Amino acid sequence: MPEPMLILAQIERIFWARPLPVALLAAILGGIMLLSWYLYRRPWGLPLWLRLSLAFSRVVVLALVVATLLEPTAVINESKTALRSLPVLIDRSASMSMTDQRKDATDLADAAVALGLITPDDAEDATLTLGTDQRQKIANASRFDLATSLLTGPLQSIFAPLEESLDLSYHSFGEIPRLVTKNQTLSKDDLDGVKADASSTSIMTSLESVTNSGGIPPAGIILLSDGIENNASRESESILRDLGARKIPVYTIPIGLSKPDDVSIRSIVMQEVAFSGDRVPVRVQIRSEGYERRSARLSIKLNGRSVSQKTIRLTGGLQFEDIDFRVDLYEKGAAAISISIEPFDDEISRTNNQVERSIRVVNEKINVLYIEGNARWEYRYLHAILKRDPRIKATFINSSVGPEIARNSPEHIERFPSKREKAFQYDLVILGDVDAAFFSPEELTLLEELIRDRGGSLLMLCGPMHSPLSYANTSVETMLPIRFDSEEGWEDVPATVYPVLTPEGRNSMVMTLENERSENDQIWSRAAPLDQLPPLLEAKQGATILASLSDRNTGSQRYPLVAWQRYGTGKCLSIASDRLWRLRFKTGDKYHWRVWSQCIQFLTLSRLMGEHKRIRLETDRSVYPLGEQCRLYAHVLDSEFEPMVQQSFNVIVTDVDKPSLKQTVTLRPDQSHPGLFEGYFSPASAGRYRVEANEDDAEVSNNTEFQVAEVRRELNEANMHRESLKRISELTGGKTLTISDLSKLPSLLNQDPVTLNLKSERPLWDHSLIAILLIALLGAEWILRRKHDLP
Repeated sequence: MPEPMLILAQIERIFWARPLPVALLAAILGGIMLLSWYLYRRPWGLPLWLRLSLAFSRVVVLALVVATLLEPTAVINESKTALRSLPVLIDRSASMSMTDQRKDATDLADAAVALGLITPDDAEDATLTLGTDQRQKIANASRFDLATSLLTGPLQSIFAPLEESLDLSYHSFGEIPRLVTKNQTLSKDDLDGVKADASSTSIMTSLESVTNSGGIPPAGIILLSDGIENNASRESESILRDLGARKIPVYTIPIGLSKPDDVSIRSIVMQEVAFSGDRVPVRVQIRSEGYERRSARLSIKLNGRSVSQKTIRLTGGLQFEDIDFRVDLYEKGAAAISISIEPFDDEISRTNNQVERSIRVVNEKINVLYIEGNARWEYRYLHAILKRDPRIKATFINSSVGPEIARNSPEHIERFPSKREKAFQYDLVILGDVDAAFFSPEELTLLEELIRDRGGSLLMLCGPMHSPLSYANTSVETMLPIRFDSEEGWEDVPATVYPVLTPEGRNSMVMTLENERSENDQIWSRAAPLDQLPPLLEAKQGATILASLSDRNTGSQRYPLVAWQRYGTGKCLSIASDRLWRLRFKTGDKYHWRVWSQCIQFLTLSRLMGEHKRIRLETDRSVYPLGEQCRLYAHVLDSEFEPMVQQSFNVIVTDVDKPSLKQTVTLRPDQSHPGLFEGYFSPASAGRYRVEANEDDAEVSNNTEFQVAEVRRELNEANMHRESLKRISELTGGKTLTISDLSKLPSLLNQDPVTLNLKSERPLWDHSLIAILLIALLGAEWILRRKHDLP
């Protein structure tokens, strides 16, 4: 029910909630008056005043009934005074469970004040007054312990004077905030069950959530956190600026140390594929604080077995260490790699001392057929590279010499094989500067089938005599990722023009010669002068350009110096220059060998891993964190190599370490890509998993493996992010406060109550006054009728 009385000055207007046309309403009121006149028109021996009183009562009662049915409603303007809120947020993410080793006098004093061991006035002499037991208590206290002790201790005396002017509430947060209590005073009992175990942190989401919980803007927000946020929102900046515009300042209280004693592996650089017996180099980026000039052991495990160790000396800050290991596995598939640095006893976090990766192992030799017609420098160097690489079984065809060399050399053949079984044994065909007329139509057809249907690869190393211009209107032109003008000749290139990697090229294993981007770009710029280049027009639609030219590297004018595309189940790559041997300048074979080795590996990997088969199984990543769904794909072709159309496709996922644990996963068709099926698998535990087709499809399907690692991202970063917390305060108009500055907090807060002008609609038809008036009128009429013996 509404209030008993309404202040008339607050009524802005009155309207009918169920209005009737004016004419109809006038007719009803007129009818009521006529009816009342009709009933009391005769005197019946009654005095005039009595008849008028009864008629008036009847008119008013009926008019009130009609008005009530129309539901009269008033629009009310009211002023209301309310207290501002003050949400207090405490970070309960896993990083807050870490224990800092405090050595600096200021850090010791702050911790002692937070734990209530000393008062802020004694902070300057903390190192002299703290006893052994007190120091041990500080050493054992986690960041979360300091924050909770601060809230239930020193901050309570600061918040006490604010209780009458502000509405305090306490929240814990990880990914989202949770209300701890709305009591003005936080007790230790309120924090029972609140632990620093949240797997992720989203400071921005939490700030936004507590400010949108009511209509009154808070006086501010108190944030106790180490600033480590691994689930940051993309709109972080806009959220903070919005809080600043709404005059909601955030006062951050950093908890933790900016540079705690810790050793961590920040990143590793390692190839994703290796051949059995290879030595795989690994570059490890290490960060250390507090352990300068101390030694630590860096080690690598392959499927849980130790395969390499190295003792390193820590320099403090960031440093790079190179280590390698031998792949002593002889089964094709994925293998788990663990790179770790031995932790010290007093490190703040041991989780970040280890990184897990996966490497794909190939146990077959690569069958390469190199067809050349011009004894150029690139051919001579590449010939030597192919012959001495133990992973490659190379066969050569030289179209410019007679058949005698093929008869006298086991590594040479006279022509491209005419029989399918021999032609299809090659994983890669390198087509050099050889005339298209050298091939018969049947040989070119077999070459196309090798690429399109059998998952082989084609690499054209362009040459000024025949390639690619002589292949116009042939199947080779169809397979190549570039378009060319067969009527034009090769064009001279200025000496100042050099190769430039595209963004796709910088992310490609083919073009990565050094890990540092600037150094890698500089190495490629040394592959000049290029002298002459073929008249290439553009890359075909769907092709990827890996390298262009420094004077033609934008828009539609980008020159496809190195480009590739998929063709059927295989790959085709074009290299427009035969001057890659210039990479040998002052470095010898180092980079020239590397680019050719990586190029061959890129082109042949899919076939060597069995991915050229009719059913190709893949995952979108080789390593997944535990708790995340793994995305599985199946590219399914029928016996005619046409996309398979069916309702679903089942695959089997097996835990490699526990072969008895198998699970069938149903993949559903992707409507936009015929023959593509996809689905999700949720691993129950960390380990290696293998994806296979069912028994009926095993012969025409590959299998693939992936790694599931238990990653605690919250514990990978140990440094308290003071600058991030400072930026939160600056953008919102707040301030970052140290524990010794907390006494300034009340003076920073806007404690003035908020006066709100509220406009609301209140129904008048069910007001108590109307009920009282109706009862009074009807009661008076009944009494008068009884008194004068009226029916």
